[in-house]
Amino acid sequence: MQLELWSDGVRYSASAVASEFEIITVTPHRSGITELRLELPVIDIQGYWIPSNRTSTARIPWVIEFTSAAQRDFPFIAFFNSAQENRYSIGLDCLPDDVRIIAKMNQEACRYELNITVTSPPGARPFKVIVNRRRRLWTECLADWRNELPRPELNFPPAAWEPVFCTWYAVHAAVTAGWVEETAKEAAELGFGTYIIDDGWCFDELKRVTPETLRDWYEMIGDWEVSEKKFPDFTGHIRKVQAFGLNYMIWVTPFLIGLKSKLYQEIKSCLSGECAEGRRVFDTAHVETGRIIIEKIASLMETYPLDGLKVDFLDYVMPSVDEPRGRLTHDFIRELSAAIRKSKADALIEFRQSYATPAMLPYGTQFRAGDVPFDFIDNFQRLAQIRISIGDGVPIHADPMYWHPRETAANISRHLIASLPGVPMLSMDLTRLSVSEKLIIAHWLDFYRCHRATLNLGKWEIRYGAAGVNWAAVTGEQERIVILAEPHCLAEALGNSAGTRYLLNLTAEPLSHPNAKAFDHSGETVNGAAPSGGYLQL
Repeated sequence: MQLELWSDGVRYSASAVASEFEIITVTPHRSGITELRLELPVIDIQGYWIPSNRTSTARIPWVIEFTSAAQRDFPFIAFFNSAQENRYSIGLDCLPDDVRIIAKMNQEACRYELNITVTSPPGARPFKVIVNRRRRLWTECLADWRNELPRPELNFPPAAWEPVFCTWYAVHAAVTAGWVEETAKEAAELGFGTYIIDDGWCFDELKRVTPETLRDWYEMIGDWEVSEKKFPDFTGHIRKVQAFGLNYMIWVTPFLIGLKSKLYQEIKSCLSGECAEGRRVFDTAHVETGRIIIEKIASLMETYPLDGLKVDFLDYVMPSVDEPRGRLTHDFIRELSAAIRKSKADALIEFRQSYATPAMLPYGTQFRAGDVPFDFIDNFQRLAQIRISIGDGVPIHADPMYWHPRETAANISRHLIASLPGVPMLSMDLTRLSVSEKLIIAHWLDFYRCHRATLNLGKWEIRYGAAGVNWAAVTGEQERIVILAEPHCLAEALGNSAGTRYLLNLTAEPLSHPNAKAFDHSGETVNGAAPSGGYLQL
């Protein structure tokens, strides 16, 4: 196998790929555009994975294509068989650069023709291409790639591991100081440690998301001034919430500028794309204007006693090899993170799923799954996706759990279980919860707190099957905790580990095991099998 380097349609170098694990150093072409070409025989390949895949895709498409940059995904692709064993994994370490990966099937030649385009500024350092043909789980090959990246020293604040209550699904932008203070007291009593005020704190209108309101939803975004109508004494209000023992965070989105904001008139020449939902997107090529936005957002931390910010929609600057913005966007995010931390060194900074990547580890403190109201299975899949992408020992947060008021106790418990590959987060109206709902929430938050050393800092295994994640397990010094999604994988998931073992039942079926204690969805012991939403202790 050869890795060929091309630019402007001309091949200028080639390197042999002879071993099972090869690291090839590439000097970017002086033109700024480097193309890498590989040919991969389609032998024992039944699926592939790229960073935007929540599951291991069990199919062999004609074309696979995606782009990545600092603010969205990363340059890695894996091909594997039906046993999830790696056949070819290819990754690059130039994470801030705009990269496009295209794999096209040449059916007659029985191969995938892989073309990778990398954009680099003049004088850019050489980058590495890691080609992995080891016969092992493709998730382990992803870890091999991640281990070749320069890993910065990480120091996440303890508060980043605290369970979170978020206002978004519960009330959208119909948020007020009174409601927040009432629900904050409830949240603290249930066991939450952080309270996030999502969108709605910086304009007066009390509104919920509907097809009508969504048309101009973000029209007021960009000035980042507190609504005095909703929060007449914002500093005093924050202090009240913090007095319950909660960290207080608010939502911001640096790249979305509303058409009715004061800032829009000042910087509209620096925005890109058409108007959508009442806003346009900031173009990070305008570096000096970017610093105005950073200053506005960072001043919130200086003006109010906030514990941190939920930083949303950084992925709206799309990767592109035609108009590369990856490095500029990376620089913006680095400066924004530093500005937030200037006022509070241990500030909490939440990033969302598509930019929960190795490139963002120095700049965020917690990395949240994307929006999945009602869908605890997808929340579980998303948490697994983030965990295999950025590794152990990183605060990964569930998307806020949300369910119908008449949802079953078993499914409510499954929401909580599904959140445990990360840090639990909830967004229900706590003033309307039933006693049963509160018991289930409090039970699983207590379970989380009792097993934090293992859940937060243990060694995680994520095992995929054709339909998604079969199970996720974490092993600590004295225990192993398994979250089982497919009942036929029970024995495999438990493994041969020593110490106490917990089997959390995310499946729809009861589970039993010899000599195991069984518990229901609220932690009460039961005879026989653990019901759906319950667990076994061995």
